[in-house]
Amino acid sequence: MRGRPHLVVLPGAASVDSNLSGEFTAEELSEAMSKLKPGKSPGRDNIHPEFVIHQSTTTSGWLCAFYTSCYQRLKLPKTWRRASVIALPKPNKPAEDPKSYRPISLLCVPFKILERMIHSRIEPVVDSQLPREQAGFRRGRSTADQVTLLCQDIEDSFQNNEKAGVVYLDLTAAYDTVWHRGLHLKLLRTIPDRHMVKFIMETLSNRSFILQTSSGQCSRLRRLKNGVPQGSVLSPMLFNVYIHDLPDTVSRKYGYADDLAIMLSRPTWKAMEEGLNEDMGTLVAYLRRWRLQLSVGKTVAAAYHLSTREARRELQVHVDNKCLEVQQAPKYLGVRLDRTLSFKQHLEEVKAKVTSRVALIRRLAGTTWGASAKTLRISTQALVFSAAEYCAPVWSRSPHAIKIFIAAELPPGNECSG
Repeated sequence: MRGRPHLVVLPGAASVDSNLSGEFTAEELSEAMSKLKPGKSPGRDNIHPEFVIHQSTTTSGWLCAFYTSCYQRLKLPKTWRRASVIALPKPNKPAEDPKSYRPISLLCVPFKILERMIHSRIEPVVDSQLPREQAGFRRGRSTADQVTLLCQDIEDSFQNNEKAGVVYLDLTAAYDTVWHRGLHLKLLRTIPDRHMVKFIMETLSNRSFILQTSSGQCSRLRRLKNGVPQGSVLSPMLFNVYIHDLPDTVSRKYGYADDLAIMLSRPTWKAMEEGLNEDMGTLVAYLRRWRLQLSVGKTVAAAYHLSTREARRELQVHVDNKCLEVQQAPKYLGVRLDRTLSFKQHLEEVKAKVTSRVALIRRLAGTTWGASAKTLRISTQALVFSAAEYCAPVWSRSPHAIKIFIAAELPPGNECSG
């Protein structure tokens, strides 16, 4: 560890916790299986979720013993380490560009069950050590919480006659670039059971994938040396552990997994820009230290204030001597935040989305043909209301919100009721 002080493990940082390393029980197995969704595609072993869900009591006992043996011996079947990756095309993207596809990873169902049992055991321990500003994939937290907190802090700056500057950080392939050695160290400092940490790292080692095309063709086997697996229930928690020790900054931090933002309010532009530049330097140094890469081209800055005379002034925040792009209404966790938090642009986009989905519901309806009223209600709730109500506590006070209620509520209600 010479020359790498950040990799030194503190003495006694991880002991043994019998509550984490006991044998897996039938109750744990039943809870994990209850979260399986029928109809999902299997992994490389071709074991469908239904095979496990409808198993007998005898099989459940055998599975508990098998999972316990895997955990105690730190060994996993080779098939569990292999994933099938299906590339789905992104809308309105050139088909010849590899970046135009979204990879979907299919993991083995029995391995998913084991991961869920591990997740249930370590969740209380890990959650108690995560910072409050990190809300990603935590019980009782949501994206709406972080957007609400950020907007409330910006509005507080308005009340104090200050200007608020926000930088929205974008990490390049955040989950895929997690450094295993660094994650191992941070897990040892977080989970008080060395055997549990060893097993988690064992699930990450020697992983590989095969890319499957729509025509049924398969690529060669590719090895993965870093990162946490896509589609794994453990991956979001492991990433939270990996960045849980973000350095202290003058700016307030807001995190939802790898969606990070920092906000600083000051009376003057100069003080605000100096503070943000200093904090960005601190964060960039931390990211490089732990082998995460900031996408400077996708990281954007925005200023929030009520001064019309300074509406066109741009925030000056630099990373590696490059000025970050400034946007008038950047999107954070699906919500566009304009300079005065009027949410006009965001609500116009939501209205367009809701209107198109209402038109789709109308096509499904008819007096003598079409879907039943029950089906229409379910479709309306899933397609229309979910889009219209997202982060509603944040923007509901806006005078433009009535447009959304008119577009989302009235037409589907009329169609579904007769």
